[in-house]
Amino acid sequence: MIYCRVTADLSKLRDNLGRTAEICHGAGLQFAAVTKCISGDEKILRVVEETDCDMIADSRLQNLAGMRTKKPRFMIRPAQKWEIPDIPANAEISFQSEAETIGLLGREAARRGLRHKVVLACDLGDLREGCFYGDRDDILKTAEAVVREPALELYGVGMNLSCFGGVLPCEENMRGLTEIAAMLRGRFGLPVPVVSGGSTVLIRDLLEGTVVPGINHCRIGELWLAGHDPGRNEDIPGFHTTCFTLEAQLIEVKEKPSKPIGPIGGDAFGHVIEREDLGTMRRGILACGRQELELDSLIPLDGRVKILGGSSDHTIVDLSEAPGYRVGDVLTLRMGYGAILRAWTSRYVERRYVGLEA
Repeated sequence: MIYCRVTADLSKLRDNLGRTAEICHGAGLQFAAVTKCISGDEKILRVVEETDCDMIADSRLQNLAGMRTKKPRFMIRPAQKWEIPDIPANAEISFQSEAETIGLLGREAARRGLRHKVVLACDLGDLREGCFYGDRDDILKTAEAVVREPALELYGVGMNLSCFGGVLPCEENMRGLTEIAAMLRGRFGLPVPVVSGGSTVLIRDLLEGTVVPGINHCRIGELWLAGHDPGRNEDIPGFHTTCFTLEAQLIEVKEKPSKPIGPIGGDAFGHVIEREDLGTMRRGILACGRQELELDSLIPLDGRVKILGGSSDHTIVDLSEAPGYRVGDVLTLRMGYGAILRAWTSRYVERRYVGLEA
């Protein structure tokens, strides 16, 4: 048996996808299932394909290019120039925010005899990608770049929230996006049918029925992958939270002080951490670290075990309340979105599938 190992429960993923589609469709929104976290995994994509999600969204061209799907593919990161020759053939829709890039994309789509849909990325305050909502001139200039390309369609507008700045959806930013869509419809006489209002952080508004009218599309990943709302840091009732679990083996178990001894500087990643003196502690080391995992989004299923931190190759756990663990024992941990993302892109992590026809 190889550790560390991630187990994906395909039955739980199917349930979460179905529930997400049900909530979105009940609120009149299309649901784009975001798959970037699982790196184009064929077995999980087969589950996605069989659900009622409306399209598949991914930020990596390499993932989109390998997908066998009948659903529309939505590239949700603005294109790098080197990617442009391959985007029209591997994604029916893409986020874009730069007029120059849009021009290149339009010419490439025309050369291939394809028609490509562009969703204009708009920044409503999270300060990641998109035309800034206060810069009307840039919004119009970028939209005009789409309209003047015969092979492109101004398919919609969209925003990202809670990704860089942690901004949550609210009436102001959602209404701001619908107003941009209305402005573009009026200016160009086009339907601009899609108003994509965000990600998993929109789930509370969907459940409470408070989504601003006019928002009709969302791109959701963490909800169906982990059953969690990162904006409010809470699990969502009715969703599985253990679709992905990690198994890691203890390679050391010893009694040691809890506070490091000697002058304190930066750790292996440059972080200066002051640790509290809690006396002697039974400490275990797992044979995995930050190279494989995002430690902050791991939760031991044994509530007596606590994660203390880690380095590139080691994860340190407090076993003081769980004295029965020995070297060679395997701990199982629930994985949040960051842990799934890191593990699924690491060649040092074995994958296992359960449920359905795994």
